[in-house]
Amino acid sequence: MPGNRDENDLRQEIFTLRINEIGLWKRAVIADQVLFNQLYGYIYSDDHRLAWRSCWIIDNASADCPELLSDKLPQVIEALVSTRDRSLKRHFTRILTRYTLPKEYLVVLVNKCFDLLLPSEPAAVRVFAMQILYNISLQLPDIKGELVSVIENMREVEGSAGFLNRSGKLLRKLRC
Repeated sequence: MPGNRDENDLRQEIFTLRINEIGLWKRAVIADQVLFNQLYGYIYSDDHRLAWRSCWIIDNASADCPELLSDKLPQVIEALVSTRDRSLKRHFTRILTRYTLPKEYLVVLVNKCFDLLLPSEPAAVRVFAMQILYNISLQLPDIKGELVSVIENMREVEGSAGFLNRSGKLLRKLRC
C-alpha cells in the first residue's frame, strides 16, 4: 500500500504492484504531493521496471487529476522524444493526448508522433500518437492533409481493432 515509506520500501512496493491496486495508488498520488514527486522522479530512472511502473501510476493519476502534470508537460515531451522504451512511450503519448500542448513544442511533437506511426511501434503507441497529431492539427491545420494520407496508408496494412477504430474516427473528424 502506498504511503510514507523509505525509498527502498517504496521501490519494492512499486515492483510488486498488481493491476487491481492501481486505484489505491492513483488516489494516494493525487492526495500526497510528496508521493507524487517521488514517483514522478522515478519516471526518469535508468531502472526500466521502476520507470514504467511509476509512469503507469502517474498516467492513471493524471487521467483523474490533470493538474498533476499540467506544469510538467515540457519534461514529459522531452522524455517522449528521447526515450526508446516502448512502455514509457505508451504512457507518455497517452498522457499527452489529454492536454493542450505548449506551442513551442508542437513542431518537435509532430515530427516525433509521425515517427511513432511506424509499424515497428506497438499499436497503442501508434493510436495515441495519431490522437496527438489530430489534437495538434486543430492548432496547426497545415498537417491535416499529411495526417489523413498517412492514416489512410496505415489502415491498408494495420489489422488491430483499436487502431482501425480510432483511425476511422479521426479520419471522419479530419475530413470535416
